[in-house]
Amino acid sequence: MRDIVDRITAFLTCSLMVAMVLVACWQVFTRFVLGAPSTLSEEFLRYSLIWLTMLGSAYAYGKKKHLAVVFVARKVPKKFKFYVDMLVELIVLAFILVILLYGGTQAYQNSVGQVSSALGLPTQYLYLSIIVSGVLFLFYALIHIVEHFRDKKRNKNLETQFESDEILE
Repeated sequence: MRDIVDRITAFLTCSLMVAMVLVACWQVFTRFVLGAPSTLSEEFLRYSLIWLTMLGSAYAYGKKKHLAVVFVARKVPKKFKFYVDMLVELIVLAFILVILLYGGTQAYQNSVGQVSSALGLPTQYLYLSIIVSGVLFLFYALIHIVEHFRDKKRNKNLETQFESDEILE
């Protein structure tokens, strides 16, 4: 399931980036060659950048390629690493639930009935990016939590096996 979500998210972000580059080139062409900048492209780029940021940040978090402050985690003894990792995941989970999902839903509901000026799109499509990224973040956070427990169990099994091997020697 994770692989499918990763592929879809990567495809969407890459496609959106390609579309943005093409539209930005069109914007430059209309502004400097035709002397009449396209108003549609400017708004499209603004909305696309928001969607790209929201989807891309969820994807980066899922791949564990996001920026992280690891200074404190490196200073913690190895036996507390699991607890620090779980604390970080729980903080991220709280952020996802409160800011992205609850706040995103509120922003979405508040924007119902509003229309963008140039494209004429309902503005709730813009705020939908917060909710979609919140669902992706939640998906990846739950996977990370399961992986932390699996790694803890695997490490405990390895330690037990190592101890039993020492006893046999």
